[in-house]
Amino acid sequence: MQKIPVEAIPNQTFNITLNEQNCTIHLYQRGDYLYMDLTVDGEVIRQGMICLVDISLLQYTVQGFSGYLYFADMRGAGGTPVYTELGSRYILFYATEEDMADV
Repeated sequence: MQKIPVEAIPNQTFNITLNEQNCTIHLYQRGDYLYMDLTVDGEVIRQGMICLVDISLLQYTVQGFSGYLYFADMRGAGGTPVYTELGSRYILFYATEEDMADV
Protein backbone atom coordinates (compact mmCIF):
# COMPACT_ATOMS: atom_id res chain seq x y z
CA MET A 1 0.00 0.00 0.00
CA GLN A 2 1.11 3.52 -0.72
CA LYS A 3 0.24 6.54 1.38
CA ILE A 4 -0.63 9.50 -0.84
CA PRO A 5 0.44 12.85 0.60
CA VAL A 6 -2.45 15.35 0.76
CA GLU A 7 -2.73 18.77 2.35
CA ALA A 8 -5.38 20.21 4.67
CA ILE A 9 -6.65 22.65 2.04
CA PRO A 10 -10.11 22.71 0.40
CA ASN A 11 -8.96 22.49 -3.22
CA GLN A 12 -5.82 20.73 -4.43
CA THR A 13 -4.52 19.11 -7.58
CA PHE A 14 -1.34 17.05 -7.74
CA ASN A 15 0.45 14.51 -9.90
CA ILE A 16 1.56 11.16 -8.54
CA THR A 17 2.74 7.85 -9.99
CA LEU A 18 0.75 4.90 -8.67
CA ASN A 19 1.97 1.47 -9.80
CA GLU A 20 3.53 2.98 -12.95
CA GLN A 21 0.34 4.95 -13.71
CA ASN A 22 0.83 8.70 -14.15
CA CYS A 23 -2.11 10.09 -12.19
CA THR A 24 -3.51 13.54 -11.59
CA ILE A 25 -5.73 13.75 -8.53
CA HIS A 26 -7.98 16.71 -7.79
CA LEU A 27 -9.53 16.85 -4.30
CA TYR A 28 -12.10 19.50 -3.51
CA GLN A 29 -14.59 20.25 -0.75
CA ARG A 30 -18.15 21.16 -1.78
CA GLY A 31 -20.55 21.67 1.10
CA ASP A 32 -20.35 18.74 3.50
CA TYR A 33 -18.53 16.41 1.11
CA LEU A 34 -15.04 15.95 -0.26
CA TYR A 35 -14.86 14.94 -3.95
CA MET A 36 -12.14 13.53 -6.19
CA ASP A 37 -11.39 13.64 -9.90
CA LEU A 38 -8.88 11.12 -11.30
CA THR A 39 -6.99 11.40 -14.58
CA VAL A 40 -4.41 8.88 -15.84
CA ASP A 41 -2.00 9.84 -18.63
CA GLY A 42 -4.28 12.74 -19.56
CA GLU A 43 -7.40 10.56 -19.81
CA VAL A 44 -10.26 11.28 -17.42
CA ILE A 45 -11.05 8.13 -15.43
CA ARG A 46 -13.69 9.50 -13.04
CA GLN A 47 -14.97 12.93 -12.00
CA GLY A 48 -16.96 13.90 -8.95
CA MET A 49 -16.32 10.81 -6.86
CA ILE A 50 -17.64 11.31 -3.32
CA CYS A 51 -14.93 10.46 -0.81
CA LEU A 52 -15.98 8.17 2.01
CA VAL A 53 -13.88 6.33 4.58
CA ASP A 54 -12.84 2.67 4.27
CA ILE A 55 -14.48 2.15 0.90
CA SER A 56 -12.91 2.07 -2.54
CA LEU A 57 -13.47 5.40 -4.26
CA LEU A 58 -13.77 3.54 -7.57
CA GLN A 59 -16.71 1.27 -6.85
CA TYR A 60 -16.05 -0.92 -9.87
CA THR A 61 -13.21 -1.79 -12.22
CA VAL A 62 -12.55 0.99 -14.69
CA GLN A 63 -10.59 0.83 -17.91
CA GLY A 64 -7.38 2.82 -17.71
CA PHE A 65 -6.71 2.45 -13.97
CA SER A 66 -5.74 -0.53 -11.84
CA GLY A 67 -5.84 -0.67 -8.08
CA TYR A 68 -7.81 0.94 -5.27
CA LEU A 69 -7.98 4.44 -3.82
CA TYR A 70 -9.48 4.87 -0.38
CA PHE A 71 -9.43 7.09 2.69
CA ALA A 72 -8.74 5.74 6.17
CA ASP A 73 -9.82 7.50 9.35
CA MET A 74 -6.93 7.30 11.81
CA ARG A 75 -9.42 7.75 14.67
CA GLY A 76 -11.41 4.76 13.42
CA ALA A 77 -14.71 6.63 13.42
CA GLY A 78 -15.41 6.36 9.68
CA GLY A 79 -17.75 8.76 7.96
CA THR A 80 -16.92 11.50 5.53
CA PRO A 81 -13.46 13.08 5.27
CA VAL A 82 -13.21 16.86 5.58
CA TYR A 83 -10.36 18.88 4.12
CA THR A 84 -9.33 20.41 7.46
CA GLU A 85 -8.13 16.98 8.64
CA LEU A 86 -6.59 15.66 5.42
CA GLY A 87 -3.15 14.22 5.96
CA SER A 88 -3.61 13.92 9.72
CA ARG A 89 -6.89 12.20 10.57
CA TYR A 90 -7.91 11.25 7.02
CA ILE A 91 -5.18 9.52 5.02
CA LEU A 92 -5.49 8.69 1.32
CA PHE A 93 -4.08 5.31 0.27
CA TYR A 94 -3.47 3.48 -2.99
CA ALA A 95 -3.45 -0.33 -3.00
CA THR A 96 -2.79 -2.81 -5.77
CA GLU A 97 -4.78 -5.99 -6.33
CA GLU A 98 -1.92 -7.89 -4.63
CA ASP A 99 -2.04 -5.57 -1.58
CA MET A 100 -5.75 -6.22 -1.17
CA ALA A 101 -5.28 -9.99 -1.49
CA ASP A 102 -2.90 -9.87 1.49
CA VAL A 103 -5.46 -8.14 3.75
